[in-house]
Amino acid sequence: MRLLNFSGTSAALLMISFAAAALHGQTMSGMDHSAHAAMSKTSAPMPAGQDAYATVAAVVAALEADSTTDWSKVNIEALRQHLLVMNDVTLGARATQSPVAGGARMDVTGDGRVAQSIRAMLHAHAGELEKLGTYHATVEDIPSGARLTVTASDVGNTSTIAKIRGLGFMGLLTLGGHHTAHHMALARGMTMAHQ
Repeated sequence: MRLLNFSGTSAALLMISFAAAALHGQTMSGMDHSAHAAMSKTSAPMPAGQDAYATVAAVVAALEADSTTDWSKVNIEALRQHLLVMNDVTLGARATQSPVAGGARMDVTGDGRVAQSIRAMLHAHAGELEKLGTYHATVEDIPSGARLTVTASDVGNTSTIAKIRGLGFMGLLTLGGHHTAHHMALARGMTMAHQ
């Protein structure tokens, strides 16, 4: 059994980000936004700031580029709320993983709003994992979160079993190509079960 504390990892990444930002600030002090804009024309593409902000910016750009966008239905706030749920799970969840025959069982827990976000995300993503055909996934609610059990559809496929165990709950949530379409649908004001 291994205990994964994403809060500690997040803190380390945050400290690295602050150090990089401080260094960047030292080397870029006194620069105005027009200089930033000039730099972006010659530099490699970079996300527009914080990750949720960058996602919203990319979605807005896609909506603007689509001449069929019905702006009376666009709901960027729904996307923002979904990104808050994703952030809760990514940064606030604690996971305890245990091997089971053919895969892994992950008890994913958190405090307050994080527990609700965990339940919403794991229940939605279990179905997405099933659609891939490679995995069998079940979710049950537990105190302060949910238990995700994922096994290989082919219980003899040791590579898939190792992949499940190596990815853990967070890596498994990233599988499949539904995320971009889901985010666009939310922004377009479409009702979707996957929250």
